[in-house]
Amino acid sequence: MKRIIKSFFFFSFLLFGISVFASTSQKTFLETISQEKITIENMFDSSYNKVYQNFQTSVGGFLTSLNYQGLVCLGVISDTSLLQQMQNDNKNLKIGFLNAYATFYADALDIEQKQRIYQDTKVSLFPNGKTYETEKTRILTSLNQLILNQKNLATQFQSSYENKIEKFVKDVKDYSEINKDLLVTIGNNIQTIKNIDEQYKKLNSDLLNYQIQLAGSGNKFFSKLYVLKKASLSGLDSTFQTIINNEVKRNKILPSLGLELHQQKIYALGLYEMQFDEKMNMLLNKWYDNKEFTQITKNIQLFSSTYAPLGKVQCSSFVSSTGFLKELATITNQIKNFSKTVSLQNSGTINSVQFKDAITKWIPLIIQLQKDITSTFKNAVIQKKQVLLNDYKKQLLPTSDQTTLVETPSIIVDQGFKFTQAFKKGQSHNDITILQQLLTKLGHYKGIIDGIYSAQTIEALYQYQLSKNLLKGYEKKPQTRGWMGPSTRSELNKDLLQ
Repeated sequence: MKRIIKSFFFFSFLLFGISVFASTSQKTFLETISQEKITIENMFDSSYNKVYQNFQTSVGGFLTSLNYQGLVCLGVISDTSLLQQMQNDNKNLKIGFLNAYATFYADALDIEQKQRIYQDTKVSLFPNGKTYETEKTRILTSLNQLILNQKNLATQFQSSYENKIEKFVKDVKDYSEINKDLLVTIGNNIQTIKNIDEQYKKLNSDLLNYQIQLAGSGNKFFSKLYVLKKASLSGLDSTFQTIINNEVKRNKILPSLGLELHQQKIYALGLYEMQFDEKMNMLLNKWYDNKEFTQITKNIQLFSSTYAPLGKVQCSSFVSSTGFLKELATITNQIKNFSKTVSLQNSGTINSVQFKDAITKWIPLIIQLQKDITSTFKNAVIQKKQVLLNDYKKQLLPTSDQTTLVETPSIIVDQGFKFTQAFKKGQSHNDITILQQLLTKLGHYKGIIDGIYSAQTIEALYQYQLSKNLLKGYEKKPQTRGWMGPSTRSELNKDLLQ
């Protein structure tokens, strides 16, 4: 059969070669060269497609079978992809041809250019004894030899991979027969792992659905929390707007005060909502503890690293390890038992006493949050009003006297207040509001008084430390820049009293 195929290809090539010379007179020379490139590429594609169809028919379905995975596990056949080898070899054949073709095409362009010069000037740039026609014949002869070589390579490629596929199928059949009992055991264990993976994915999906239910309006407990958040936001909005209206009435000389304070209100409400959500998530985590699921996940990860590293199963574990089978059973039971718990939670039949206890402890946190945000807003109102008043006074006085009448905001603190702690970047706290006001008064801080330990606040504190010669010891290290240590807090407390 293979001899008949080869004879057919050779006969086709002879007809093809004759047609090249016959058609040259009807096409331009460069068109002929370009057409040969397309023909060769199609020939490679045809050879590859035939081999690929053979591969899919003979091997394709087997590569996903447990039997194949078991043979790879035993090491009797390689898991190196025959398909990948085939694709790479076909690609390399094409690259080799294209590199050779590029030389022919460049040569063809050269003689075409020389022929145009000769037609225009009657000056021949061809070598002695050579003409346009003899050079065309030379290139076409060489091109046909290249085509013949590439045809042979394509035939060899097809024949080689037909033999490889045939050998692969035979090896699989022989080894499967020799190891059939062992392959049944390995296949069962591989299937068990796949079943565990599916159960784990389902459990993970159930947990996700449950958490979505908790976070949405469908859960009666958390829907109440969302109502509470909406109501408290509305209450704060009303309180802040009353403060704004009163300030605008009392300070009619400041036309932009209303807009400035409205922006502060939006910021304060956004900060409240963000921190409310954080505390609500904290409550959710207390009521719904995922420790058991986390432990199952760790067990599966440990199991995978021990028995199936990088997704490739270890045959020795499947065959001889009693620990492997024991751990499989343990994980299966853990998933089964915890799935029952998740199912009960999803159905809403879990006792809510624990949740109600958590709510009782959580409500005071929200009340304190409202107080903190309100205090932050009031401080921002004082600061913003003071800035606008200073600007207004500047406009009323001569330029030479403006700098003498700039006032700094007053600092309102409880009697006996002291700085007692250091802060982390991004932290929000009432004490930070007082710190920003003090640093503003001392001329180190030019930003917004918002109670947030920002990069600008840290830089202002650093300048303060430099001015007081406080950067000594631990506070002097670059990695602790902005750290409000004991010596810094002591100096700040002194400045508060002045």
